Amino acid sequence: MYYFLYLPVGTEARVRGTPWGTILLGIANVAAFLFFLLFRGWEPEFYSLTLRSGEPSLANAVTASFLHAGWLHLASNMLYLGVFGPPVETRLGHTRFLIAYVGCAGLANLAQAAWILRFIPDQASAPILGSSGAISGLMGIFLVRLYFVRLRFAAITLLFLQGVARGTRFALPSVVAIALWFALQAIYQMADPVSGTAYISHIGGLFFGAALAFVMGMAGEGRLERRLILGNRYAERADWFAALGEYDAYLARRPDDPEVLMQAARIHRVTHQQSESVKRFRAGIASYLRRGAMHEACDACDEMKRLLGDATLDPEDLLRVARGFEEEGRPSDASRAYEAYGRRYPEAPGALTALLKCADSKHRLLAENA
Repeated sequence: MYYFLYLPVGTEARVRGTPWGTILLGIANVAAFLFFLLFRGWEPEFYSLTLRSGEPSLANAVTASFLHAGWLHLASNMLYLGVFGPPVETRLGHTRFLIAYVGCAGLANLAQAAWILRFIPDQASAPILGSSGAISGLMGIFLVRLYFVRLRFAAITLLFLQGVARGTRFALPSVVAIALWFALQAIYQMADPVSGTAYISHIGGLFFGAALAFVMGMAGEGRLERRLILGNRYAERADWFAALGEYDAYLARRPDDPEVLMQAARIHRVTHQQSESVKRFRAGIASYLRRGAMHEACDACDEMKRLLGDATLDPEDLLRVARGFEEEGRPSDASRAYEAYGRRYPEAPGALTALLKCADSKHRLLAENA
């Protein structure tokens, strides 16, 4: 007997910030499952919250998406939510992400109800439940917006007669992976159209999510981010100039992305383009400061100092970074930044004060080490 089991475990798409919408949805799904599992006597309420094809309603189509039939049903859906939710939420924002999730949940479940009414009306009273349709909608958005990234999988091969179990990891382009998933859903639906699994909800959710992404103009955003992903792949292979070409094309449209500016600065330094590296470091640090990301700005300034020696920032940015070092409890870094400001820009406002702060910081450091 031979079995090949696989599960998605991640993507190469960047996730910025905390995906609070995904976390909230996960908590809501788990809480609803535990409530009806632990508190007996609520079966009528559970049934009333599911969607029945004979009594279709948008409200029930949505509430049904937070109910699950068992642990395996819940765990598989939460795994897919954890993989696809955060990268989609990063690009949609919390509010639009939650609206898209709820919208896809309702439409996908209603599609399943319509199919049952049309082809197997004798099951019109059977409950439809689960978040699969909603998560399939997220997969549809992912397919349009992040078609160029790879999905990572963990797999295990079991050969029972030979007593062999092998684990492995692999990656597939998201277009290929989602196309294979879609094909499996279609095959399962055709092979067993009266199955208890809502395959029409899965297929419908994917289409609704993809359509929503196109309506929101996410395909164009995806083409731009593809430049960034290609640049990262070139950089991993040390194909520096190809990477710079992709980063430059991306920055032509998004000139204030600090992370890409920093990555380009590092590559300019590796390729001995010192002046370009300094410009990109300065632009990246200035962008961090505009965003209020003081910690990142301080770390970037420290990295620039280590890689480029005497390179420094514009006066205003340098003074803000010096204060940032001080606020973060990094007196040695603050002292160097204040000294650089006072010596490089002796005519600038606060130059003398900066040198005094530098001297005071050095005095305190010596006192602490004495």
